[in-house]
Amino acid sequence: PAEDAFRRDLTINSLFYNVNNGQVEDWTGRGFDDLRRGVVSTPLAPLTTLLDDPLRTLRSVRFAARLRFTMDDALVDAAMDDRVRQALAEKVSRERIGCEVDLMLRSPDPVGAMRLLINLNLARTVFPLEKLFDGMDAAEAEDLFHRGLDLLTTNHDHLEDCKLFPPVWCSKDAASSYVTNGVTELTLSEDEEARRFLWYASFLKPLYDYSLRIPHDKKSKRQGKKANRSVISKLLVDELKRPTREAEAVEKIMKGANAFKRLMNSGCDLSAISILLSDIRVKEDKSSHEACRFKCSMNGKQIFTATEHDPVWEHAMEFRLLCSKIMRKVGPLWRAALFLAMSEHIAEALQGDLEYAIEGDIIDESQEDLREREIERYDAFATAMQRLGLVGVWNERPVLDGGAIKKLLPLIPKGPAFRDVMEEQEAWTTLHPCAGVEILAKHLTDTFPDYHKGR
Repeated sequence: PAEDAFRRDLTINSLFYNVNNGQVEDWTGRGFDDLRRGVVSTPLAPLTTLLDDPLRTLRSVRFAARLRFTMDDALVDAAMDDRVRQALAEKVSRERIGCEVDLMLRSPDPVGAMRLLINLNLARTVFPLEKLFDGMDAAEAEDLFHRGLDLLTTNHDHLEDCKLFPPVWCSKDAASSYVTNGVTELTLSEDEEARRFLWYASFLKPLYDYSLRIPHDKKSKRQGKKANRSVISKLLVDELKRPTREAEAVEKIMKGANAFKRLMNSGCDLSAISILLSDIRVKEDKSSHEACRFKCSMNGKQIFTATEHDPVWEHAMEFRLLCSKIMRKVGPLWRAALFLAMSEHIAEALQGDLEYAIEGDIIDESQEDLREREIERYDAFATAMQRLGLVGVWNERPVLDGGAIKKLLPLIPKGPAFRDVMEEQEAWTTLHPCAGVEILAKHLTDTFPDYHKGR
């Protein structure tokens, strides 16, 4: 047992349970002490242990994050040794590296794990950006990693705050009250997979945005037929060997975040406040068996959307249409995308404030005010989307399916024209959620008279 214990990766993993006497045995003599002190260390000399199996470097980081332990100083020095870094890059398969990264982001402290990778100079080995961008130097890569860490920290900290003091849109009651189209909603605190994708998206978002800005000729030409894929797909699938489905989910969150930020920057946060002040609601009527499945109201009064021309209502429906386009693409990951967008806006606001701050106490107070302002903007925006019946819109089926459209517009040609009609139907029903089939049919025949035999 002693020989086996000393060959283990960490002292805390070298404890054995003796089934004969029912006791835990510490053959290295250090396992119990390291557990009490909250330290990750190796049974043998750290450099020897890591060079024997370089993956142990990442396992050390993962266990430190999982248990919220610190790494032993000697282990830190060994992990930063160039020989260990080279061995990790050359001797360990990308699948095993990707698996360790994924386990880090599943841990209770994904922020601590990514910080350790950066501080140990392992980030560029784990995430080989030089393979993705020709001519990228170490300083550029480190800047992207540090900005990703800041974004991940902001997201993680705010989600922890939401567990203690959940805003309306993050509460369980809201998650169940405003859903439509048979969707079952989970908050981010409950949805482990969405949360893990959010950590990936947060840490890699600066890299994604960088890839959108740089000239095409600076992107690596070593990808062959796969060159047109996004940098996120190349990194997660090719380098970390993660499933394509996961890479697509991470990128969906990033794209959704950028889209939400554009709406917020265009003034949709003010539109959201108007919706809440006017108590505008679009709620699914689950008792209805007709095509009109929603009840619409404003200031407590029922609204018939096909004939309502109140400018406040019409503005709210335009807001609904803009948001629906993002929600249909992001789907159940909308909460993660919105969290990411909010964290980016918080980071941008705080960074801008640093340029004008002078005294420390003023900086702290000013930055906290800026942070709260961004959070309040997004709370109002998310609550407005919920009240407009947009949670579950990605599951919504067209009122008139393909067969019904062909009967209504028998002269419609195949191809782009048919798609245009379906898109018009989607937009119109989003703007008029409480209108019936007959009104929709009249709108389509009026909009596309050349396809209607009655004209």
